[in-house]
Amino acid sequence: MKPIPQFIYKRSNQIAMIIFVPIFALLFITIYSPFDFDNVDPQGKLLSLLNIRSRELMVQLITLGLILVGMAVAAVSRWLMAVYTKRRQISYVAYIAWIACEVLVMAALFTAASVFTDTDKSVVTLFRNSLFKTFFILLIPYTMCYIFFIWQERVAQLRILTQRMAEDETLLQNAYVQIYDDKGDMRLSIRRENLLFIESADNYVCVWYINNNEPKKVMVRNTLKHIAEHLDATHIRRCHRSYVVNLDLVKVLRREREGVFVELGIAGVPDIPISKTYSENIQAWLMSNSD
Repeated sequence: MKPIPQFIYKRSNQIAMIIFVPIFALLFITIYSPFDFDNVDPQGKLLSLLNIRSRELMVQLITLGLILVGMAVAAVSRWLMAVYTKRRQISYVAYIAWIACEVLVMAALFTAASVFTDTDKSVVTLFRNSLFKTFFILLIPYTMCYIFFIWQERVAQLRILTQRMAEDETLLQNAYVQIYDDKGDMRLSIRRENLLFIESADNYVCVWYINNNEPKKVMVRNTLKHIAEHLDATHIRRCHRSYVVNLDLVKVLRREREGVFVELGIAGVPDIPISKTYSENIQAWLMSNSD
């Protein structure tokens, strides 16, 4: 048989139910008086024994006693359920049967109390009335608790889903490099490992990238300075006043009389010069990420 979701009987929800249900029942009994207390101690013997002058106070004490008894039954029942569910799951049928047993036990205890307040009726009639009233008194708070638990779980699941979607979006954004024009419109979105380098061309930049295993380039109206600032947090770094290079793709660092160059090892892609201004930082980065 299909087990009920574990959040229904997790510890925090069980404690919340043990606390909420008696409070609701106390308010319900106080307002609607479903139990007949008109015949409580008609001769006043119990009032004298307890040294209580007000019948209303005695009724309130009896009501409170019934609530505490019900709370104790619920607490013991939920503790037994917690012990039971540590080793096995509980099915919907078993859970409903468990709740029915709680109602039966409470009704039996309330019947025992009713024997002293309504002596004109048989025990069977008293038990039937107690069972009916107990069922409807508990039906509303139990239903409210389950609706709240389900809503709470759905909110938690939605929060987790939203967090995962945000993480996936972040990963997706980190996997791609966006190139914007001078108006702030995105013109290119390239996988990070496919972006080779970006070359300055006056008020434009020439973006070199790999597509279908071939180097391609496209012109975007923007300055290299703005592009470099946008990519500052990535491994695509400024290496020259006219170049930004993807350091992850550097295969060779070559020093010649004319200066320092890096090779990307891709046919048709020119070597990129490294100026003295950026040479030290670029070499340090390559050395620290050589593994």
